[in-house]
Amino acid sequence: MLGATFSRNNVIILLIIAIIGIGLSILSYQYSSFTANEIANISSQDVRSNAKIEVYQLSRILVRSMESISNNLQSLSNSISLLDIKNDNIQRLFDSAQTSTKDLTNGYYMFDMNGEIISKTSNKSIAADYTGIRANSTELLLSPKTSNNTYYTSIIDVNNQFPLLFISYPVLKTNVTQGNITIQSNMSKFEGIVFTTINLAKLGDFLQKELSPEFASNVGLIDKNGVILYSKNRNVVGKNYLNPEFQDLIPPEIKNEYNNILATSLTEGSGLRDISFNDNKTTIAYQPITLDGEFLWSLYISTPHSLASNVGYLINQQKNFSTIVIIVVGSMAFGIAFLILSWNKRLEGAVESRTVQLKKTNESLTESNSLLASANKQLEIHDNMQKEFINVAAHELRTPIMPILGEAELIENDISDNDYARVSKEQISSIIRNAKRLDRLAADILDVTNIEGKSLKLNKASFDIDEILSELVTEYSRQIESDFAKNKKVKISYEPIHVKIFADKYRITQVISNIINNAIKFTDQGVITIIGNVNSTELSVQISDTGKGIDREIISRLFDKFVSRSEQGTGLGLFISKNIIESHGGTITGFNQENGIGAKFIFTLPLNSK
Repeated sequence: MLGATFSRNNVIILLIIAIIGIGLSILSYQYSSFTANEIANISSQDVRSNAKIEVYQLSRILVRSMESISNNLQSLSNSISLLDIKNDNIQRLFDSAQTSTKDLTNGYYMFDMNGEIISKTSNKSIAADYTGIRANSTELLLSPKTSNNTYYTSIIDVNNQFPLLFISYPVLKTNVTQGNITIQSNMSKFEGIVFTTINLAKLGDFLQKELSPEFASNVGLIDKNGVILYSKNRNVVGKNYLNPEFQDLIPPEIKNEYNNILATSLTEGSGLRDISFNDNKTTIAYQPITLDGEFLWSLYISTPHSLASNVGYLINQQKNFSTIVIIVVGSMAFGIAFLILSWNKRLEGAVESRTVQLKKTNESLTESNSLLASANKQLEIHDNMQKEFINVAAHELRTPIMPILGEAELIENDISDNDYARVSKEQISSIIRNAKRLDRLAADILDVTNIEGKSLKLNKASFDIDEILSELVTEYSRQIESDFAKNKKVKISYEPIHVKIFADKYRITQVISNIINNAIKFTDQGVITIIGNVNSTELSVQISDTGKGIDREIISRLFDKFVSRSEQGTGLGLFISKNIIESHGGTITGFNQENGIGAKFIFTLPLNSK
């Protein structure tokens, strides 16, 4: 009777253990599936976000490059309008223009009004033959003449040999020669066009090179008419995306969806879409390229979700492994329970002790995994910040370097046949101005590095705040008066205030200079007012202007890194200024004025911070 009762108890306990094991297996499987899906979604979202950022940054690079080419054409046109085409300086300008954009352009040329080449870049390695091009590119001449603006062609096959993009600008003469006398005429005479050519393969290599090396993507470019300007498959370049030769390359399962994306991108601006095929997902991000207010091209980046696929594969492996482990553990528990019930109760103490050890081990592993996850997240954030900083710094470095190189090459060309060259004051000023800009950018980068590393050093001393304010007011007033190009009608108002503070004079000068410089940048006319106030504990300085004010989209992030609405600048100045002021124990704020005109910045410094 006792044996039968013992057997029934064993069966009940074993059934309970079996049910628990099966339940744990099901829960583990469902949890692993849920985790796998969530991680895959997060990975996919990260890929989409990176694709959107990458296509926007790449479009900005392309727009800036095209604008540089357009500016070169306009400069050449203006120079030709003022000088004779046979003038040696014209040839130097053609060569200088090509040097500044050689990553994209094949050369710079001039057609007369009959479409004959009368001048071109002197680089003899350029062997492009444009004979007979007028027959299929009359718009190259007519459009600039009619619009008096830069004209961007679609693909032109030169003698059916190689496809090119042409960018042209009209040459208009306002000087009329009668006999030996040159007079100024009110009527502009069309003399022809200056133009440049872009090899599509070179354009594609340029775009692909600008992509982040850690970002596995492909680039595509289509003009507003649907003609493919660049693709990884060179055989479809120059063909419309609806052309059968291109359509045959698209798998039938995704053809309609893919064509809808291309059609939408040519009408609705920027966007982001995912395409799935054979269990593989690809994100296609597109961005319009608008030049001189006209939509010309659409830029694409296609990014496979390899990260999400790899993560999903690893999670599935982990899920299967976990299921096997639970089944094995359940089987072992079943056997152990049977042995425990069959053996002696003395084993209960040992099992309980072992269970406690396993719990502690599991808790330790959980804590370690949590710490590793947190450390990995911090590393990812640091990596993203580093990439963003490198991209912004690289773009800002290019801006002043190009004018320095251009002026230096012009000077070098002038002394190619002589030991001396005539250098204009404007050339020297341009080199110095851009070199100073590089120096300021390098100083900002170093300051950010010190701030991030918490190693910003302050050399404090006692000085009168008026020493800084008076000097900066004088310096910037002279700068405004001498800056004829921007035609600014701005005055700086300052009522001297004499109060001694104990601070780093160089760093406080840096803060005030940043704020005044921003005020001048965003104020075309009016007054920049500097007012100082002092009480028993602190000095307060407020700097207000009558300019455009602070953009509402960035006002909440005004003192963060890389926050700027200006086309120039890294957005580091206010970030550095805030850290300098706070390192002195002060505060700094910025906001738009109540009357809606201009912005106001206020910073405070303690009088005794020794």
